[in-house]
Amino acid sequence: MADSQVDVLLRPDDLVHDDAALLRAEVLAKSFRGADFLYTLRLASGRRVLSLVPSHHNHAIGEFIGIRLDADHVVAFRHPETATDHP
Repeated sequence: MADSQVDVLLRPDDLVHDDAALLRAEVLAKSFRGADFLYTLRLASGRRVLSLVPSHHNHAIGEFIGIRLDADHVVAFRHPETATDHP
């Protein structure tokens, strides 16, 4: 349905670190994964997302970093508040 809301599934590698990006997110947590850091980020909306970033980009908790979307495959689910029993 054209008027349905959807939830979009984003994988951590769909959010790319980009210093030149206008979209900024706050680093809430990070976990070293060898060649990468797995960052937990807070968007301006308050939503939290994960981003897998090469380990040479070592950012501090509380720092704001630039991110951009680079999703090859988008997975969307009908939002529970707008979903109906029929497709």
